[in-house]
Amino acid sequence: MDAPFSTENKLKIVSKFLLDSPPGEVNDVFNDVRVLMADDAAFQVGILGALREYNTEQYTTVKIDDEEVILSKFGQIKDKVDSYVDPKSRQVFEFDHLRKITRVIEPHPPDETTEPLRSAVEAAITDYVKDHYPNGVSTVYSTEDETITIAIVDNKYNSFNFWNGRWRSTWVVKPESGELKGSLKVNVHYYEDGNVQLNSNKDIEVSTSTTVENPSAAAAAYVRLIGKAENEYQTALNESYIELSENTFKSLRRALPLTRHKLDWDKILNYKIGQELANK
Repeated sequence: MDAPFSTENKLKIVSKFLLDSPPGEVNDVFNDVRVLMADDAAFQVGILGALREYNTEQYTTVKIDDEEVILSKFGQIKDKVDSYVDPKSRQVFEFDHLRKITRVIEPHPPDETTEPLRSAVEAAITDYVKDHYPNGVSTVYSTEDETITIAIVDNKYNSFNFWNGRWRSTWVVKPESGELKGSLKVNVHYYEDGNVQLNSNKDIEVSTSTTVENPSAAAAAYVRLIGKAENEYQTALNESYIELSENTFKSLRRALPLTRHKLDWDKILNYKIGQELANK
């Protein structure tokens, strides 16, 4: 007889399930794996790391002073795993990943060197997200080596029609060289009478010659590049699905059987019914 799973092995399995949760469904997965674990005390302690990783990687949003802020590793305070920076309100807050409770704990003075550019980029990105993402949220950070990091997330949940989706984009700006490195990610889950997931990502590098002497002009240049790259990515996704629908899927099956005649399914059904009656 096989030995039962240890608590440690169970936690590894349920943590993997949680980290693979589709957009908007992490609570359902959490409740399901909690039942599978069958040890609530160990589960609440052991699942915390996976919840933290999921929330920061998937750009979960929280409200600080009635403004939505993204949870991400870029805002995480070193040596304080559950403390994060809100650059806009210049505050540090704690987030309880298990109970989903947010608490502001202290002010956070900005980096004087990068703050003029960071705040200009924040203003430009905020306008861009409002124009392009119906439910979009953005947070702009001052990060290591005097870089500026932009995080964008937009969620669309439509459980009534059995689908949910999430867009995430991350842009790291090197102001001195004008280089921008982007990572675009799209996750969609469709689950009516099935289980189909789309996970798409693309890394992008672009640059501008605009200098940082004028922060507003530099921010505008960054946003133009970001908008162009993200629009091209979305257009490419749309075109690929048109190709899948109109050509790729059709090539997987014959348009007609080998007889070159369409099957009369009603006639076949009548034959089957007649055969069944004859056998009685």
